[in-house]
Amino acid sequence: MLILIGPSASGKTEAVKILIKKYNMNKLVTYTSRNPRINEIDGVDYHFLTKDEFLKRIDEGFFIEYVQYNGNFYGTSYQDLSSDKVVILEPSGVLTYLKKAKDLVKVCYLRTPISARLERMQFRGDDMEVIKQRIESDDLIFNEEIEKHADWVIDSVNISMDDMTEKIYRLYEPYR
Repeated sequence: MLILIGPSASGKTEAVKILIKKYNMNKLVTYTSRNPRINEIDGVDYHFLTKDEFLKRIDEGFFIEYVQYNGNFYGTSYQDLSSDKVVILEPSGVLTYLKKAKDLVKVCYLRTPISARLERMQFRGDDMEVIKQRIESDDLIFNEEIEKHADWVIDSVNISMDDMTEKIYRLYEPYR
């Protein structure tokens, strides 16, 4: 399984879209205990569970990793690990995967300087206060230490999204 990590506006979401469309990879669909938002589809955007169902599956050892965020649970099942899947994770999730399933995953870190991230977030219309908060938060968790856990580090500046995604896929392809 391919894991993409990187700070906000490093290109992870766009890279996943291209990997799915151009290289026939599949998005790893995670689980959540929150209610679906408008236009979200069960099994496509998330697997939606009640909080009780989620807690039961935790007790059963169903999840390789899970977190509680804003009062809701989010997690990934062991059964969904597959070489044709791609997922975006936070550093804590990556560390859990590496601890529990190191031989089944490859990690690609998209390194992006603050100036480029700031420009990208402004371009997509993010609120300036939100941008500041995301950059501050990201700077705490995306650092040289987390880079050490990546199989590949790619600078996502001065490279087109298609070229970056092709590079990611070429690095990962032998492991599929």
